[in-house]
Amino acid sequence: MSRAAPLQPEDPPRVGAYRLVGRLGAGGQGVVFLAEPAQSAEPGGPATGPPVAIKLLHARLLNDEKVRRRFMGEIEAVRRVAPFCTAQVLDADLDGDRPYIVSEYVDGVSLQEHIAAEGPRADGSLDRIAVGTATALAAIHRAGVVHRDFKPGNVLLGMEGPRVIDFGISRMMDAAVTTGKIPFGTPAYMSPEQIKGESAGPPADMFSWALTVAFAATGRHAFSADSYHAVLARILYGTPDLGPLAGPLREIVIDCLAAEPQDRPGAEEVLGRLYGHGGRAVSRPVPVLAASTAEMPAVPASTAEMPAVRDSTAEMPAIQEAVTRATAERGSTAEMPALRFLVAELPALASVPRILRRRRWRWVLAVTAAAVVVAVAAFLLAASGASPLTGTWKGVADHASAGRVFPVEIRLADGGPVLRWGADLHCAGRLTVKEEGPPLATTYRLDRVTGQECYPGTLVLFPQGEDRVAFEVIRSGEKEARYSGRAVRSD
Repeated sequence: MSRAAPLQPEDPPRVGAYRLVGRLGAGGQGVVFLAEPAQSAEPGGPATGPPVAIKLLHARLLNDEKVRRRFMGEIEAVRRVAPFCTAQVLDADLDGDRPYIVSEYVDGVSLQEHIAAEGPRADGSLDRIAVGTATALAAIHRAGVVHRDFKPGNVLLGMEGPRVIDFGISRMMDAAVTTGKIPFGTPAYMSPEQIKGESAGPPADMFSWALTVAFAATGRHAFSADSYHAVLARILYGTPDLGPLAGPLREIVIDCLAAEPQDRPGAEEVLGRLYGHGGRAVSRPVPVLAASTAEMPAVPASTAEMPAVRDSTAEMPAIQEAVTRATAERGSTAEMPALRFLVAELPALASVPRILRRRRWRWVLAVTAAAVVVAVAAFLLAASGASPLTGTWKGVADHASAGRVFPVEIRLADGGPVLRWGADLHCAGRLTVKEEGPPLATTYRLDRVTGQECYPGTLVLFPQGEDRVAFEVIRSGEKEARYSGRAVRSD
């Protein structure tokens, strides 16, 4: 409520069944107000629901009856968009003298305002922006709607993560508002085809998404220039300046900034790449040894090709003592999967250096070292009483057999761990820790499931650092994962 500015003298006190309480912004389409539903026709009557955002449109935009009919059809399409990561369209009236659209109110600053005040984002914070906005675009495109005005100002950072606003509206206005041959939109975030006045579909949104992510990472526009015309020219013919943006996200942004729409990845492909599996099912992130010697990498011809290996057997008693001490303090290791693995494998790990010297399997060294590091880290966290998984995780699952991608929310906090999933997070189930499961992972029983075509089963989490987890869900009665993906910490 604090984001709203006072009403101006010319502003109406009511619009339809809503009482206006403040201004949220203004643009070419009209003015956006903060409003409250009210039963009473009198100002000051009781509110009957949560606050909403109302865009009061300029009546001149809908003078053409064909445009009005198209507008109504597009609004119905937007209503079909899954609500996660977006601000839903709740109501609309285009027949009166003051046409308006009512949408969900998101209490938060825009990405544009946040970067201006706090500076660029990086690492997990930047990843959450990229994932949240790409997820919203995937849902929008799946409903047959194109945003066409995606930009930092249309991404709100609410309490539940980034939310996209004004989606679909620019497509609705396409036939009504133009400047010369350029369709309605924000010029600095238009795709080349929009600037040329050509048809703009989902690839145009992905171009704008890439510019938005680059802005969040650098604090400036990737095609910044001294004038409006220079910006447009650089978008058409220049090379983007992505500054410190690096790694896989940089590669994705570059691909989305391709000049030709057909060369850009779609939103769901981007999500797959953001989670490191290119749209395919994520394999279990635990080292798997070769099933036979035929599958093993080539063995070095001599010990001269191998790095020196320090015999670590002398350290094993100290590790065993620490494990024993932690077990005595906590009562058992049942809640520490990685520690259980470490206890069981100590004898085998102690003999690894001798095996290496005898058989010269360099690949075993890498696998064993990784296992020891992860297990010891999990042990230290468990011994200290800390839980690296506590909190809320949001990500995307890839249902490979069905060819679908959908959001997932994992809440591991006081009050009962829960899993929510599905196209609009309509599925929900309780999570209970299970003692059995793969090493270096935490396994949960998924039951008390609600939602249409939602099934119980098992959730397996594989920590991949402080802010990332991989997961897979196995349906009850099955042995293989039905769907899998990755998630990032959102709190």
